[in-house]
Amino acid sequence: MAFKAGTTTAFYLANSAAALQNLSPYIDNVTVPQTVQTIDVSAFGTAAKRFINGLTDGDVISMSGPYDVAVHTQLTALKAAQSAGSAAAAYIYGPGGSVASEARSAGSVFLSSYQVSSTVGGRVEYSASLQVTGAVTNGTF
Repeated sequence: MAFKAGTTTAFYLANSAAALQNLSPYIDNVTVPQTVQTIDVSAFGTAAKRFINGLTDGDVISMSGPYDVAVHTQLTALKAAQSAGSAAAAYIYGPGGSVASEARSAGSVFLSSYQVSSTVGGRVEYSASLQVTGAVTNGTF
């Protein structure tokens, strides 16, 4: 069984001009959930719950890292473009990096929150939440 260090992770996000940008150098923590909604269809008279699959995806991707003007500019430009009515931004996530045969997921997101925080004794950091819209596709690079 092969294991990977998180340092090889790749994350690309489209900018306000819809061009994918490699944000990996600006991220030190990313969470990319993929959920399937389950719908309770239990009826009276049954002794056990019963479920069916519902909608998939619609998750929130969270990412954070050290502040850099490049990522700040991209995320605030996405926010402005969304406010003006632009389409969702594409993303690609590769937990094992962006090399051939490694897993990847891709989809579209809206920036739902962005914040920058500073402390006297620490680094300036940012965090962002990206709302997935539409289907997520899984495959390989």
